[in-house]
Amino acid sequence: MDEAKRKVVVLLCMHRSGSSLTANLLQRLGMSLGPFELIGAEVSNPYGHFEARPSHILNRNVQNWAFGFPDDVPADPEVLARFVETQGAWPTRSVPDEWFNEARVFVEHLAASGPVSGFKDPRTALTWPFWRRVFESVGNIEVVPVTLLRSPHEIAMSLCTRSGGDMPYWQALDVVGVHLARMKEVVAETGGASRIVRFGTLHFMTDLRTLVESCGLTWDDEVVGQVYDQTCVHHLPAVVPHAAQQELDELGAGAWTVHDATANAARLARDARKYEAAMHKRLVEAKLQLGGLHVSGRLNEARIKEADESIRGLEARAARAETGRADAEKAFHLADHCLQQAEKDLRRTLDSLVATQERLASAERALAHTQSHAIQLQQANEQASARLDALQKRNLELERAEATARQARESLGLTQQAWTSDRARLAETQDRIARLQELSIERDDQFRAALDREQTLWFEATQLRERLETRPILGAASRGRRQIKQIWLRFRHRAPSGAERTTRIDRPI
Repeated sequence: MDEAKRKVVVLLCMHRSGSSLTANLLQRLGMSLGPFELIGAEVSNPYGHFEARPSHILNRNVQNWAFGFPDDVPADPEVLARFVETQGAWPTRSVPDEWFNEARVFVEHLAASGPVSGFKDPRTALTWPFWRRVFESVGNIEVVPVTLLRSPHEIAMSLCTRSGGDMPYWQALDVVGVHLARMKEVVAETGGASRIVRFGTLHFMTDLRTLVESCGLTWDDEVVGQVYDQTCVHHLPAVVPHAAQQELDELGAGAWTVHDATANAARLARDARKYEAAMHKRLVEAKLQLGGLHVSGRLNEARIKEADESIRGLEARAARAETGRADAEKAFHLADHCLQQAEKDLRRTLDSLVATQERLASAERALAHTQSHAIQLQQANEQASARLDALQKRNLELERAEATARQARESLGLTQQAWTSDRARLAETQDRIARLQELSIERDDQFRAALDREQTLWFEATQLRERLETRPILGAASRGRRQIKQIWLRFRHRAPSGAERTTRIDRPI
């Protein structure tokens, strides 16, 4: 054997067979577990699993690909039956190359971590064909398969205890038998390169020491005493009438041979009672849970009935709400129609107000014209002033009318909320507008009469001035007086508006 080759120890075992303790002892005695993260401790393994996470993940994937389940034992009865029937026969299809490459990198890093390194995973016994191909592809290593054995009865009881009674005892024995059959094939295949370690027997320490020394490591009783905790072993071996027992006897060289059949039967009976008690406890808990679920079901039925009644009430309310919505929609259409009519009436009223304002503007222009003529006529000044006061009063009345009209517009803006009262206000406003129109017509008539009188007075004044001007002395004096007065009025007298006069007042504009 080439001394330069690095040794890679591979623990082949079944779950719950002392593999974590064995890997812990080998690591403390000098075997490297590689530069990998290890799976932590659990209740079932208080000191840890001593399994590299990369190999654990790979083995789960490959086992699931090959046999249809990644865990300790199949949860599906059909998968379990097929697994036991085929005795874990390796499939003929090829494993994905990506897994093969990952495993090769793992082994290379593991071998580079020390002269003696190794890994353990209970699934490796089932996935050995995959790992064998990986080992063959990696150069300069010596693979040391280690078959770790434990009594099938102990393994089955440990699996049943850990599952809380979910795992049937005889199914656990069937799975143990498949693992032992696979390990038996590996031992036959590797021949002298394989090592046997019989856990749970008087041979365990001797077998382990032989393995340690054959790998070139140093045995240390003190380290072994520190690591090995006998309190973690909760079950004792017993012989069971099962094919797994036969496989174990062939691999273990009779280490589990029964010398006292009565003691063996008593141990089996005691473990059976323990298992029965666990199952009974689980049954009682299941009954209590079932009773609680039954009560919860009754309560849920009552709640469902209440919910149904609430739903029916809500459906009735929804129907009433739908009816109310339809009525509200009709009322809305009616109100919208009334609003449209009100808007039309408001537009007509606004048009009337605009026309009134235009007439008021025309009246104001006429009033300014009349004031200009009244100022030009000195004799009619007082009468024109009186008429102007009257016109101003009328103008105030018109402004009040405009304010009333504005109030009417504001009232019309509120017709959407109180249509009946708005129509009354609108009618009142229309009556006021009619009265204002009548007053405007009367004022126009008065303006025309005033203009006629003013025209007559102007003609009379003109004739009188012409007669005076025909006389030599009186005419010259009259013309001179008029010119002087015009000059005085131009520079001294102000118009009623407060502005300086810029036009003459003795002749019409």
